[in-house]
Amino acid sequence: MNTKKATLTVLSILLKIVILAVIVVAVFQFGSMAYNYGHAVFEEEALDEPPGRTITVDVEEGSSTMDIAKLLEHEGLVADWKLFYIQILCSKYAKTMEPGTYELSTAMKPRELMAVMSGEEVELEWEQEET
Repeated sequence: MNTKKATLTVLSILLKIVILAVIVVAVFQFGSMAYNYGHAVFEEEALDEPPGRTITVDVEEGSSTMDIAKLLEHEGLVADWKLFYIQILCSKYAKTMEPGTYELSTAMKPRELMAVMSGEEVELEWEQEET
């Protein structure tokens, strides 16, 4: 009887250790993923090196910011529409982007894309370096 009780105790302890290890690994993985996504939101990167490819984009009247983010991913101007959508929401351009036809470059950073679609005059960082 003592052997059976000792075996159950050992198995119970091993099960608790395995469950704890799985929880620790899951928390670490989730934290790492959250950090990387958060970093990507605020670390702006263009898809291509300057001068990139110029792409004409037509933003229709009534397009939401989510629609615009999906359009830019579809056109190859951003890598992940969800990430770009979060960047829009975290920016001053969340409510200022306007419908229209835009000449955008894959060398533009997300903030530059938003600024152009908000009607701002944008001097691109890589163009400043050339002059």
